[in-house]
Amino acid sequence: MQKSLTLPALALVLFLTAAFVPASLAQKSTKTGRKVISDVKPVYPPTLKNMHIQGLVRLTAIVLPNGSVVAVEVKGGNPILVENAVKAVKVWRYAPGPNQTEEEVVLNFGAK
Repeated sequence: MQKSLTLPALALVLFLTAAFVPASLAQKSTKTGRKVISDVKPVYPPTLKNMHIQGLVRLTAIVLPNGSVVAVEVKGGNPILVENAVKAVKVWRYAPGPNQTEEEVVLNFGAK
């Protein structure tokens, strides 16, 4: 025999469920191609350059409507190079937009 939830219990369950919804769901991000209006080149230490440690670093920048980068997610790349790539992208500025977006960034450390 099944018991049904009472209205107060159901309300409590709904409240608790809503209270634990991740913040990322509250702010939807879309992937676009917003224009970079100010970028900083990542530091490529001479020691790594001399040792021929090179490669691509793939990142996703979370950009607020005002164009500032609020977070950077690492998608791939040489771990030695990732830290400098993230530091650089965090200070980039994008053109303002109507909402928060996710921008794909690929930085190349190495042969030019």
